[in-house]
Amino acid sequence: MTGMNTVRIERITPEHPQFEEWATVFVTAGRRQWGRDTTAYPPNELAQMWESLAHAKVWLAAIDDGDVVGSAAIGMPTQDNPHLAGFDVACLDERATALKQRLVDEVERVCREAGRTTLMIETQTPVGAANDEAAFFEAAGYAEAQTCVRNGQRLPVSADIGAEMRRVIEMNDGYRIETVVGRLPEDWLPERARLAGMMSTDTPLGALAIEPENWTPERVTAMFDEDERRGRVVVEAVAWHEESGEMAAFTHVSVPAETPWIAYQDDTLVAKAHRGHRLGYRVKAAVSLALPQAAPGVTVQRTWNDETNEHMLRINRELGYEREGTLVEWQKVLDSAPGDAAHDA
Repeated sequence: MTGMNTVRIERITPEHPQFEEWATVFVTAGRRQWGRDTTAYPPNELAQMWESLAHAKVWLAAIDDGDVVGSAAIGMPTQDNPHLAGFDVACLDERATALKQRLVDEVERVCREAGRTTLMIETQTPVGAANDEAAFFEAAGYAEAQTCVRNGQRLPVSADIGAEMRRVIEMNDGYRIETVVGRLPEDWLPERARLAGMMSTDTPLGALAIEPENWTPERVTAMFDEDERRGRVVVEAVAWHEESGEMAAFTHVSVPAETPWIAYQDDTLVAKAHRGHRLGYRVKAAVSLALPQAAPGVTVQRTWNDETNEHMLRINRELGYEREGTLVEWQKVLDSAPGDAAHDA
């Protein structure tokens, strides 16, 4: 990089000639810490995500002497939480603190203009490593809002763990476990939407300023549409309460086409009314057993849980998960823009 005075920041879309270069910055930065286990989205997935209507997006490229040297991606929910914006930022040179700050300043300016008052960004650190980004975000006015444990489960599971999984799944106690690869049956969607809404109300969120999310059957369908566009293999397991007909629990797992050795356990929830029946264990176990057939290349299934959620962390240990690292969610409430008294607290 020749110098900050030569850097310009411009908006970017998948049609931009330097889009792939922009997207690759996130992958390069992620690999510095995690190698091939980075969770950064590859260019193809980012291009498909642009089409999703669930978030309004602004993507920013820092360009120096014709090369993309830094990237930022902003996502603003469109169906609820109108005060929120989540973002990611990365630089090719991990020492480029001034460039990173310039990108964050531009992110904050864009969010202010969009009326977003609360910003969130996450950092992930492997076990035994220091969170080198903590000092940067603290200095930029961000506070730790949630800390999560990142765990990984090696697949296929051992014979002993697999036998215990099958035994618990098949318990005859009024609950039935069903597993689906791909889209859910249409008649499941209302119940699946009901439980999806509980992810924002009935799970530990630390100090994150997240309001209840509005989930409908159409929104669930749109989520599966996006997974399909991105080329992901999706496996869901759900628990049905046979007496009431209610969906009592679910877990949603997806496998990217570009990294077919990793399965991401995106969401798991047990409805409060049905807790105490090992349903979290059972739906997660059902997916672990299904993945070797649904996505034969998968060697690790990855999940994140709030560090205070000891119940789910214990379930993960029983299923053979091991700790890989820590995820911290950083949050900042923006001051009002200069001269904008309408947003003063």
